Amino acid sequence: MKPQTIDTQQQHLLTVIPFRYRILLYLNILLVVVDICINTFSEFLAPNTFGQLIIFIIQDVCIVLAVTLLIVMILTTYVAQAGLVSLLLRMFRFSILITFFYLVLCAVVQGLILAQRFSDDAFVNSVFKKPEVLAFYVIQRTFSVLYYYGMKRAAYRLSDPHFYQSSKWLQDLWEKRRNAATMHITSKAARSAQGKTIIRCTIL
Repeated sequence: MKPQTIDTQQQHLLTVIPFRYRILLYLNILLVVVDICINTFSEFLAPNTFGQLIIFIIQDVCIVLAVTLLIVMILTTYVAQAGLVSLLLRMFRFSILITFFYLVLCAVVQGLILAQRFSDDAFVNSVFKKPEVLAFYVIQRTFSVLYYYGMKRAAYRLSDPHFYQSSKWLQDLWEKRRNAATMHITSKAARSAQGKTIIRCTIL
């Protein structure tokens, strides 16, 4: 009885979460896997400097596509279509900012490595003997863990069915937003009325 209940819940989740989201999620995971492979094997896969340049371009394109897919997944949710885009951006700002910062680090490391190797006649690993290259290389590789965590965290949160259907959670958000707007209008009207009263008293 219990396994049947679990299967029913899983089928319900699959019907709630749109098919297009699952496709985008799989593509995002694929892009992250490609980035992991490049970070791990880029020094072994590149036959020469031009080959490494192509590998670095592929890595940068994958990062840009990953953050683009993440934003698309956020904007295609029911919550975003209900007008709560700013709320979603606040919820996923960690993953988005981490991705952009990681892209900058990758560009810096790639630029340093390619600048050194294009200036040499042979494809050698002596570039890592330079302290600035080694420092940025270690920082970029270390920060990549945060990038992978941020993308996984965003994908996990976006798998919540509440983002794809009307629910009490969304209704509560709308209620809070409406109450906040009402309080703002009321306080503004009260300040305006108070100002008019002061002006009348001054005239009298």
